[in-house]
Amino acid sequence: MRYSAEHKQHSRAKLVSAGAQLAKKQGFNNTGMDALLAAAGMTTGAFYSQFKSKPELLHAIVQHELEKTLVFFEGKSSAEMIQALGFYLSRRHAQHPEHGCAIPSLGAEISRADQATKETFSAALTRIQTAIEAVLEDRDAAWAVICQAIGAIVVARAMATTAQRDQVLSSVFQHAQTLFQAVAPAPDESAC
Repeated sequence: MRYSAEHKQHSRAKLVSAGAQLAKKQGFNNTGMDALLAAAGMTTGAFYSQFKSKPELLHAIVQHELEKTLVFFEGKSSAEMIQALGFYLSRRHAQHPEHGCAIPSLGAEISRADQATKETFSAALTRIQTAIEAVLEDRDAAWAVICQAIGAIVVARAMATTAQRDQVLSSVFQHAQTLFQAVAPAPDESAC
């Protein structure tokens, strides 16, 4: 039985989305094909009609997940950046990797991935950096904010207590917030 192009596209999207959630929670290399397929409700044959290999699935997951992350940062004001970082540096994000950014969960695996996956990652992360730089007007500060936020999630997830986790997240958020508030336009007092 032949499936329509629309059905194949839906199946691919379902596998990428379900695979991403599972991989972010357990690690991509720690997640076997059976678990990935079960999460998507698919068969081995369906997988191989979409992807040539498991590394090709990782590439699709990285592309999909970073496109979702870009939405929070591109074209945003200083206040919107603070709001996005507040969500990023939240307890919920730290406690539920399956619903958050792929970088803290999959960064080490992306660093060992093929060149195409690394290029996709680099391009998306550079777009995020460019969006933050547009607000901060400082390339180095933009990279520092990105790395601090990602690092804070990694460290928070490894902390033994909720109090320690919250302290890490709060400290990094307060620092980033200060940077964005420093460049926020002053309120228009003539409107009073």
